[in-house]
Amino acid sequence: MISLVALCFLAAASAAPQYNPYFNRPAYPNAPGAFVPIVSQHYDLNPDQSYTFEYTSADGSSRQETGAPRVPGPEGPAVTVQGAYNYQSPEGPVQVSYVADENGYQPTGPGIHPAILKSVAVQVAEARGTNAYPGQYPGAYPGAFPGAYRPY
Repeated sequence: MISLVALCFLAAASAAPQYNPYFNRPAYPNAPGAFVPIVSQHYDLNPDQSYTFEYTSADGSSRQETGAPRVPGPEGPAVTVQGAYNYQSPEGPVQVSYVADENGYQPTGPGIHPAILKSVAVQVAEARGTNAYPGQYPGAYPGAFPGAYRPY
């Protein structure tokens, strides 16, 4: 009996490892295009919790961002972020600068579709409690539908 148990342990220990197709696979196996390496990267986190980072890839796309905490206001602490990114699209180069603060994300640049800018303007106006397009909606826009479900 002991020899049978020892034989089973020996067989299990000498068995070939099982094939695992998920081991050592790239995170995005079906991602289009070739791998693009990062050629430069820089990151600084300062003692006052402000930060700066930037990177540039081999295809010329890059991103820069700077953020800093603001003095806490009535809604609590906030962070102000300024940055920019650029990349090459099939339609041509895209360059976008942005600011993100208590008024929301505010992108600027020639590569932003006008419909996106209009949508961002409406969202910022709603966050401020004002109507982005006066006269377009009956009543005060944020409360125009008093019975509507508003999770926030």
